Amino acid sequence: MSTGNGYAPGRARQQQILAEATRAFGRGGFDGVSVQEIAEACGISRQGLLHHFGSKEGLLMALLRQRDGADEELFRQTMSESGSPFRAIVAVTRANAATPGITAMFTQLAAEAIRPEHPAHDFFRGVYTRIHQDLRGTLADMQRRGTLVASVDPDQLASGLIALRDGLALQLFLRSETQSADEMTSTLETMFSLLVAQDPEHA
Repeated sequence: MSTGNGYAPGRARQQQILAEATRAFGRGGFDGVSVQEIAEACGISRQGLLHHFGSKEGLLMALLRQRDGADEELFRQTMSESGSPFRAIVAVTRANAATPGITAMFTQLAAEAIRPEHPAHDFFRGVYTRIHQDLRGTLADMQRRGTLVASVDPDQLASGLIALRDGLALQLFLRSETQSADEMTSTLETMFSLLVAQDPEHA
């Protein structure tokens, strides 16, 4: 992928392409959208688009890495400030709900990428493996410190929390008339509160 030679116009053009590709992939998935369509939406030629990203697959991976990087940064920042993976998950979920186009794209492509031949298959496999490992380690540490109920298995809980987050995000799109972002994050907070170990003196 071209870096735009460090110049603002090149970087601005890349961000425009990424924004249009986000909308396009969110609507039609990877296979349902052509490079030509995205280029036309940006007002540039197909070759102009490929100058920045090399290929349709390169554009896809740039989009996914951008989204994953933003989520990871917010998660780690919230963890650093609060010490709670539950608050970090809520923060990421709320931020994603505020950018429905990007979230729709990520959800659509994650579902498509269960096929081993999909260009994003290895990416999503790596992302989910990393998230699970990081979350499992954090939950195990919370148990050692006595801030997580001892009856749960950190490995299973990590898988369940990821499934809960993704499932609620999907519902936000399918039940948008009845499910709001505030209700979704409130549901997460309520369920997480049941997992936090209570100090017997303050229970």
